[in-house]
Amino acid sequence: MDTNRLKQFCTIVESGSLIKASQLLFITHAGLSKSMKLLQEEIGLTLLRPSGRGIAITDDGILIYQHAKELLEQEARMLNIKKHTQTSSIKIGIPLIFQSYIGESFKRHLFNVEVIELLDLDPGILEQYVANRQIDMGVTFVPFPREEIEIIEVGKYGSSCYHLKGAFQGKHLSEIPFATPSRELQHNHTDIKERDGWIKSNYPRYKKFSVTHLPTAIELALQGLCAVYMPDFIARKVNATRKAHEILVEYPMPKNQKTMLSAFIIKHKNQAENTAFKQLHRMIKDMISGK
Repeated sequence: MDTNRLKQFCTIVESGSLIKASQLLFITHAGLSKSMKLLQEEIGLTLLRPSGRGIAITDDGILIYQHAKELLEQEARMLNIKKHTQTSSIKIGIPLIFQSYIGESFKRHLFNVEVIELLDLDPGILEQYVANRQIDMGVTFVPFPREEIEIIEVGKYGSSCYHLKGAFQGKHLSEIPFATPSRELQHNHTDIKERDGWIKSNYPRYKKFSVTHLPTAIELALQGLCAVYMPDFIARKVNATRKAHEILVEYPMPKNQKTMLSAFIIKHKNQAENTAFKQLHRMIKDMISGK
């Protein structure tokens, strides 16, 4: 059955006239009459009958009208779902340490989607979101294994302490003020408890500034007020736009023990490595390698 004829019939019922309905539907009176004749033949019921100079709706017609309205509403909901799924979008969970300077990477790696939603999710929570299909993929540096997810290592990167050139000369690491994340990672099974990747069991640090966003911590460091622990690839991006005497320099860790971390992509185990996954993998790989 052509649902378009049901829509026409509903318009006739609601307008009370073939003439008015034909005007509302932008169809000729003769064309609408022919369409209704075909509809009645398809259903096998008389829906309309002459009444004076107009028409009347039969009892069967009223019943068909009620069912038609329900059917057309269901059709509209189905089409809305189809439209929603065809509007390409992607949700990606990214911890603060990656999210703060990811804009340039998105500029170089254009995703073939209309909407990109980035969620600031900590390791542990991120995996739960992927497992529950609340997000499409996630990027992390501390993966939490779950049965429903797959963890793919993208590559390794170094993280170091950085401060303004010329600041804190001769200071021991324990004496240098730091800008640190305002909250710790929760339910972490590794030694990494800080959102910036700092392993606090190795060395204590003086937490002078507690901040929510990495760019705030970097700005404080650029003013010579503190040091910040961050990935080397981010420090290189910051220094690329600054004069030689205004750059952030690395504070050598005791015994030259540079922390090496890995970047991982988290996806649901039933999700194929589609175009979006490959684009995200390439983008994160280029980002941590400094390309």
